[in-house]
Amino acid sequence: MRGGANLPLIGTYNRGVVLESIRSNGPISRVELTTLTGLTAPTVSNIVRRLIDDGLVVEAGQGRSTGGKRRTLLTLNPTARYALGVRIDLQGTTLVVIDLAGRVVVRARHREASTDPGEIIANIAGHASGILDSARIDKAAVVGVGVAAPGPIDHERGVILDPPNMTHWHDVALRGELAAALNLPVMIDNDATAAAVGEHWIGCATTARDFASIYMETGIGAGVFLDGRVYRGATSNVGELGHISLNVNGDWCFCGNRGCVELYSAPPAVVAAALAARPKVLGSALSGDAADVHTDFAAIRTAAAAGEPGAVRLIEGSARHLAAGVLTMVNLLDVELIVLCGPAFAGVGHLYTAAIEDILTTRAFARRGRPLSAVMSPIGEHVSAIGAAALVLHSEFAPQMLGSRLAAEV
Repeated sequence: MRGGANLPLIGTYNRGVVLESIRSNGPISRVELTTLTGLTAPTVSNIVRRLIDDGLVVEAGQGRSTGGKRRTLLTLNPTARYALGVRIDLQGTTLVVIDLAGRVVVRARHREASTDPGEIIANIAGHASGILDSARIDKAAVVGVGVAAPGPIDHERGVILDPPNMTHWHDVALRGELAAALNLPVMIDNDATAAAVGEHWIGCATTARDFASIYMETGIGAGVFLDGRVYRGATSNVGELGHISLNVNGDWCFCGNRGCVELYSAPPAVVAAALAARPKVLGSALSGDAADVHTDFAAIRTAAAAGEPGAVRLIEGSARHLAAGVLTMVNLLDVELIVLCGPAFAGVGHLYTAAIEDILTTRAFARRGRPLSAVMSPIGEHVSAIGAAALVLHSEFAPQMLGSRLAAEV
């Protein structure tokens, strides 16, 4: 049952509304904030005063005269707070630090020799301390740490459950262990949801209220925003786009379903199709080793981007099947925007967006109601690490009446 909202909670929500409005629209005056937020002038003035006292907002000169007194403009103080983002994948870890405006301050990539989760968590803690020191950022200014990892996860407990491509990560209490090692609040999410928050915070979905980000690396997932809020579902594992069935009589997937999108669209499927083709696409350039799937797929992407016909056919086939899965998701969720992100789209994103836009404009149920678009993320290949850091800022500062704020598990 949904509970009522007490006055402190409403006050926190209003603070988030004002801060978000300054972040998205600044420099902006108090009068403009009143109009934009619908709050009363005294409420806006009180909230702004507290935000200035907290160092989150600064006065930034005066606006143009409209005949009366020139209005003082407000803007975010980007160096007031920072967030650390971590992305864990098969090859290692990526760490980024972003400021309050979402700008990347410093980034580092580390290969992990060990597959033991405990050792990797200890290494992440060491890397985190090192990256903060290198950027000369006081730990007291760090709001927290966000971690993006392949699902499934238990968001509420902060536990990595059983990622299919990371077999050693079984019921790992990542949030608690990393929080204890760093003495900072930690939150975790799957990489697709982290990417979606990154798009909302600093990417191409800052004004979209209903959108999905499609994240493809080894597998395929989707992060979803509905009515301006992250949608996580009952178990925080929403958006398993890669496991929508395209063929009920198709091959079995590891997830237990048949004919899943990933079996036709994900990099391992594309590489397998290239190796099975006669003659083989790219000849002996592909190793065929499961451990080299990202390298092999990168070779196919590069060849497709250069116009090699066999490689183009493979990527276009992947794109058509992905588009079919996206169509089902759009018909279910009625989102207005699809954002493609993740390293697997590098160099060939235009082939995927074209396939998705084609199917949405011709076959989406609500296609006549409003335009539907698919775009590539402007953030780049480290979108999930940046999104993980944005998770922290979003949790702490975005307006949210109900739903978890940053868990202070330290």
